[in-house]
Amino acid sequence: MTKKIITCPLELTQEILKKKWTSIILWRLRLGSMRIRDFKKDIKGCNEKMLIDHLNELLKAGLVAKIEHEDIYPKHSEYLLTEIGWELLPILEKMQSFGIKYLLDKNIPEEKI
Repeated sequence: MTKKIITCPLELTQEILKKKWTSIILWRLRLGSMRIRDFKKDIKGCNEKMLIDHLNELLKAGLVAKIEHEDIYPKHSEYLLTEIGWELLPILEKMQSFGIKYLLDKNIPEEKI
């Protein structure tokens, strides 16, 4: 497999955010750490395998950290934003604001999207 060549910082940001659930996972983590079950309740339409795949990519990219709680019963893991993950939030906030404005301007009910 050949390594992708990034020619522009914007292209790199798009590469990081390109998967369907990535932005939503990051946006949700702004509220605090979460377990897999919390994501499953909050993010409708994302199955557990996809959620874990996205979280693993975010871990690999350094945007999310994972805390293993093995001394607590039942054992579980929590995910939280890293410092660099927090730096993406203003971008995501702008994207959300654009989405809201677009919906209002086009009179599109959110349930139609």
